[in-house]
Amino acid sequence: MLMRINLLPWRDTIKKEREQRFLAILGACLGVTAIVFAGVHIYIASMISYQQARNSLLQDEIKKAEAQIEEIKTLDEKKIALVKRMAAIQELEETRPLMVHLFDELVRKVPDGVYFTSLKQVVDKITLDGVAQSDARVSSLMTNIESSEWLTSPLIKIIEKKEKVSSGKKDKNARSVSEFKLEVKQVLPKVVTPEPEPAKVGTPAPAPVKK
Repeated sequence: MLMRINLLPWRDTIKKEREQRFLAILGACLGVTAIVFAGVHIYIASMISYQQARNSLLQDEIKKAEAQIEEIKTLDEKKIALVKRMAAIQELEETRPLMVHLFDELVRKVPDGVYFTSLKQVVDKITLDGVAQSDARVSSLMTNIESSEWLTSPLIKIIEKKEKVSSGKKDKNARSVSEFKLEVKQVLPKVVTPEPEPAKVGTPAPAPVKK
């Protein structure tokens, strides 16, 4: 019977085996760690890419919404301008007869010896520049205006006495005239609605007709 004797030192062999086993475990751990880190890095990168895509989509939607808001603002401005234009046209249509009544009333109310040199109207305020033979003619004009249904509140702003001048020379026998500036307001005449007649009390009802 043959006996085999291992001449290598058994402690060195065990030590080498342990070192190899440790290195193998360490390599496996490093490999697993690298795989985990790579997976986490890929996951985070994918999440970042997904969030960037969402942000880009949100930015695009925000731009579209801003463009729609600007379009709505433009439409609102156009609508307001159109409403104002329609209101102005309607106001012109409503006030068109007032100008006719104004000139007609001025012709009716102006007394003899008074004539106008200019007329200016701003909304309902009318400024009349004119010349009268005397201050009394101006007072008569104001009295006539106060009795008008279309004009009211006559107010003298300026009245001055001046001598008539013909061909650039003063006439010795010429009478002085009164130059005036008068402000009046144009109004709509009040429409008087007739009150209903009260029912008569005690009126007997008609008797029924007998057949």
